[in-house]
Amino acid sequence: MMQESSHRPKLSLALAGKGGTGKTTLAALIVRALRELGLRPILAVDADPNSNLATFLGVPEGRPLAEIRELGSSPEGSPASGVGRSRLVEDEIQRAISEGTGFDVITMGRPEGPRCYCYVNHLLRRSLDDLARSYQAVVIDNEAGMEHLSRRTTNDVDFLMAVANPTLPSLRAVERIAELARSLPIRIGQQVMVINRAGEANVHPQVEEKMKQLGLKCLAEIPNDPLIEEAGTSGQSVFEVTESCSAYRAIKSMISRLAEWTQSR
Repeated sequence: MMQESSHRPKLSLALAGKGGTGKTTLAALIVRALRELGLRPILAVDADPNSNLATFLGVPEGRPLAEIRELGSSPEGSPASGVGRSRLVEDEIQRAISEGTGFDVITMGRPEGPRCYCYVNHLLRRSLDDLARSYQAVVIDNEAGMEHLSRRTTNDVDFLMAVANPTLPSLRAVERIAELARSLPIRIGQQVMVINRAGEANVHPQVEEKMKQLGLKCLAEIPNDPLIEEAGTSGQSVFEVTESCSAYRAIKSMISRLAEWTQSR
């Protein structure tokens, strides 16, 4: 685990998008790019209930924080005498971290159940905020509904990346994400868009028009690359994808520009 620092991360990114857009693979490749560009250590937060980020990063999935939240909100989860609930949550989060080389992974887990979680969510938020200060960069992989961001159980972000494929249904999901982002109780520096799995053929005019209507800056168009698809099918981690992969080169170029932005602010 990383040494604690009093500073906020230099760069925090949150990704959201319709299922099937390749969002989690993109998040994992962003972690790889950050590591190779020297913006490390990195905290990768899997805030999608369909948790796959740790697998794509080649590390075991740790205990989901949802289990810690359930434990902390139940009478059975009351801490032992002399141990405060806040200390209990902090200790459990530390044990839930899955460690990689230059990065750590936290898995949030499923949405909330019927109990009252206000106090426990406050403890989780405070613990995660404190934890994030130990890292140079934070990457949060969200579901399209951004459940954890809407409940403010994760940090403020510099960039909210709406991930889309060049299709109308995918872009409509981006539109909903942009609308939801305006009501989120966190600070978002910039809302941007990334087109993933872009093809070589001309974009359909309706898709092109929809992209213009969204009014979001497009950070990059990541080409559709069979090397990425093969890695996912065979269960390889993103670190096993060759450096010559066109999709990874585009992602690394995008992250390099964002890393330069962190130095200029």
